[in-house]
Amino acid sequence: MQTKQKWALTLTMALSAVSCGGSTELSDPYMGVIDGTGLESKFQPATCGTGSSAPKCYQPMSGAAEGTSFPFYNLGVLASSDKSLTKDGAKLVMPITLAKTSTYGFSESCKTGKEYDERTDSYREDAQYTLFDALPLTTSTAPVLPLVKVKTWSGVSQYTCNAIKDASSLTEGKFGGSATEGESLAVRAIIDVTATFKSLSDTSTFAPQPGWFSGLQFVYLDGGAVPTEEVTVGTGDAAKTVQAVKMMDGVWLKPTTSGAKPTDANAKLVFQAKPGDANWSPVVRLREFTPAAGVTYTSLCYQSPDCVAGSVDMTKATTDNSVLFIVSSAQ
Repeated sequence: MQTKQKWALTLTMALSAVSCGGSTELSDPYMGVIDGTGLESKFQPATCGTGSSAPKCYQPMSGAAEGTSFPFYNLGVLASSDKSLTKDGAKLVMPITLAKTSTYGFSESCKTGKEYDERTDSYREDAQYTLFDALPLTTSTAPVLPLVKVKTWSGVSQYTCNAIKDASSLTEGKFGGSATEGESLAVRAIIDVTATFKSLSDTSTFAPQPGWFSGLQFVYLDGGAVPTEEVTVGTGDAAKTVQAVKMMDGVWLKPTTSGAKPTDANAKLVFQAKPGDANWSPVVRLREFTPAAGVTYTSLCYQSPDCVAGSVDMTKATTDNSVLFIVSSAQ
């Protein structure tokens, strides 16, 4: 149930609007912008450049698939040793139950409000932002991942865009309407709005999207839909079928440098597919491979021993490293 304090704040703001001659339409209170410094490390910006004064930014790195390179944002890893993961034979399995956060979109258009003025307005009233029911904070006890459940709400088109700013206002019936049947998975990573965001390329139109959590505004990177599959884990009487994230393969060309990580800005990563391909997934089952000197790897090979030059023989890339989350775009 919604707290008395929260309802009191809503009522106070509504009465204030009436006394000033403003709108009396039901609306969640605006609480400002999230403090990005509290986000878990996967969601934090990196240092762009060197020196103590180097700025913080979200900067794409380069990967390769099927002989071509493409830019992507690296959103960190879940170690292969994490107890929340399991195995299907030799393959890492990520149960969909690891997606703890729900996000809400809307099946109908909202009512357009006043024209946006960036000098005086905190948010727009011409499109409804996505609602999240949790933030990926350092204080979380479960694995903090950019994997979310995507739900759709209907029956609230009579409200001005962004009158709804809190997912609990939907689920507790404040605005009416109802959730449509079913849900899907996606990678959506909340980021620090105060950090610089660098585009995937000079021509890319991919950009952070706005969202709400409990009246707080933020932006997030939408990595798109995540496919799922049924897998069998365990053997004999202990075998069971679980619904799992369908990951694509990836290989980290592990250098000899001490302390190197697949999340380093200069990490060499090769993927099974590129954005827009049928096998693409923003969740990657990442393995390690020791590269041969002088070879540039740009693809994965599943036809050993008939692997062409520049491809990673997957029968030799057998060491699990982690589950990697990435965001990119076919644009």
